[in-house]
Amino acid sequence: MDPGRPFTHNSRHPPTNSTANDMTKPGLPWNTHVLVSPLVGDAGQAAIAELAAGAGSGITLVPATSGLRQHELDRVDAAFFSRDIFSMPGRPPSNDGTRLFFRLLDACPRLKWLHIFSAGSDKAKYRELRARGISITASPDASGTAVATSALAGILALNKRLQWHHANQLARTWRAMPDELCPAPLDRQTAVLIGTGHIGAALAKFLQSLGLRTIGVNRSGRAVPGFDETVPQAHLDGVVDKADWLVICCPLTDETRNLIDAGRLARLPREAHLVNVGRGGIVDEPALVRALREKRISGAYLDVFEREPLPPESEIWSLDNVMLTPHSAARIADFNDRVFAGFLDNLHRWITGRPLVNVAA
Repeated sequence: MDPGRPFTHNSRHPPTNSTANDMTKPGLPWNTHVLVSPLVGDAGQAAIAELAAGAGSGITLVPATSGLRQHELDRVDAAFFSRDIFSMPGRPPSNDGTRLFFRLLDACPRLKWLHIFSAGSDKAKYRELRARGISITASPDASGTAVATSALAGILALNKRLQWHHANQLARTWRAMPDELCPAPLDRQTAVLIGTGHIGAALAKFLQSLGLRTIGVNRSGRAVPGFDETVPQAHLDGVVDKADWLVICCPLTDETRNLIDAGRLARLPREAHLVNVGRGGIVDEPALVRALREKRISGAYLDVFEREPLPPESEIWSLDNVMLTPHSAARIADFNDRVFAGFLDNLHRWITGRPLVNVAA
C-alpha cells in the first residue's frame, strides 16, 4: 500500500485551497460537516459530492489544518481518520499530523461519529471519544482478508521450514531436509484461532480448505462459519493444548490483555507454533521469548509486538525459530480505496439516518 497515493475515486480532481469544500445546494434540509485530511478533502471530494446529491443532503468537508478556527470546528458533526494522517512515506506513525487531528477532535463539541482507517480500535484516544458518547466505526472489511492471508503465509512458511531452506540458500549449501525436521501434514493438524471476526473467519476458511481442524474462540462461543468448533473465551484452557497452531486475531481489550500468558504458553504442545496478527499486548512477550528460546514451542510468526517499532536490542530479532513482519500484515495496494469505500458507505448511512456498520465496541 502507498499511503500517499490519492484515492482513485477522484484522482483527477484538482486540489482546492479553500478551508472547507461546501457541497450544499440551496434548499437542502440540513448539512453535515465532516473533518477530513487535506488529501481526502481533495481526492475524495467528487465521490462525496455525488453521494450527497444522491441522498438529497449536504456535506461540507472540513480539511484538518492548524489554521482552523473554533467556529468552523463548532459545526463538525463527523470525522474520518484516514491512513494518510497517521503515516505517509518517510514519516513515522503517530506523527504530528495524528496529534493535530486528535486535538481538533477534542475541540469539536458537536462531534457524534468518527470513522477510522484501522480494523482495531484499542487506542486510548478512541476510548476517550467513546466516553464522550461519540460513535466510532472501524474498517475491518478493508484489511481482514489481507491480514488472514498474511497469517496463512506465516503458517505455510513455518510448516514447510522455509527459514531452514533460506539459511541453506544464503550459505550456498544443497541440503536435503533430515527426517526429524520433516513437517507433519497440515491435514493432521489443528488450529485454535482466538478471534472469529473478519480476520479469523477468513483464515479459518483458508485453513479448512487445507484440511486443518479449526477451533474458534470468542466471547460467547457462538458458532461461526468456517470453524469446526467454537468455544467461549472462558474455556480457552480446554483447547490450548490441542493447538498445533495458536493464532491470535482478536482486538486488544481489558479481557484479552496478556490473555496468552506463561501458563497458557506452557500448555501448548512442544510442536506447536504461535501466530500473532492481533495486538502485541495480548501475549506475554517475555514469556513467549523464553518459550521460543528454550524451544518449548516450535516457533512463531509475529506481526505485532508490545513495543513498536520493535527495538533493535530485542531478542526476538535473533531467534532462529521466529518469522516477523513490522505490523504490515494488512498492507495491500488498494487499502486506501477500500477504507474510503467503507467510509462512504457509513457516510451514506449517516446522512440518511440508517444504522452505522462496523461500530467499535
